[in-house]
Amino acid sequence: MARGNRNRQLRLKYAVLGDGLTEQYYLKHLKGINGYNYAIKPSLFDNIEISQASEIICELLRGGVDGVVYLTDYDTIVNQSRKVAFDKLKDKFKDDVKVLICETMPSIEFWFLLHYQYTTRSFQDSTEALNVLKRSLPNFEKRKVWLEQTHWVEELCSDGKLEVAIDNAKRFEIESEKGDLDSHHPFSFVFKAIEQFEKWKG
Repeated sequence: MARGNRNRQLRLKYAVLGDGLTEQYYLKHLKGINGYNYAIKPSLFDNIEISQASEIICELLRGGVDGVVYLTDYDTIVNQSRKVAFDKLKDKFKDDVKVLICETMPSIEFWFLLHYQYTTRSFQDSTEALNVLKRSLPNFEKRKVWLEQTHWVEELCSDGKLEVAIDNAKRFEIESEKGDLDSHHPFSFVFKAIEQFEKWKG
């Protein structure tokens, strides 16, 4: 019986997708720091378009993975007139319990900012969010040589900051359900990904 349970556990497979370098290195470091159980797909660190994300998710599901999480920036979707395509992507997988799509408005940098503060300030784009983040994380850079180091994610996970970010992000979800936020307000659903990663550890 024990051997059967062990073999079943070995067959569990989870995958995460990040649509840019920042997301992918964040996911890579987060996995190492918190001991999460997932593979980052695709293995090469390239930007992922919505159509590619759909194809990759479908391929992973056909391959028998037990869960897929996709992180993406919402400002890029809006600015590049890809909202219709993104809505179709979400609709395609809305009833699939194995797929979780987590967007952030304007970008992943806002999720990082939530580790330090709660704000409903509207950001024009990811650059503006990045500039505000640098007040709390002054050395942050979106260059590969910097992102591939682990120290910045270690900082985000230190002293309970990750839990603070989760709590802050959940406030947006509650206010959105009450109709208190308009379409220009920032938000992040990355907290749902973190909660899923914790479940996958079990």
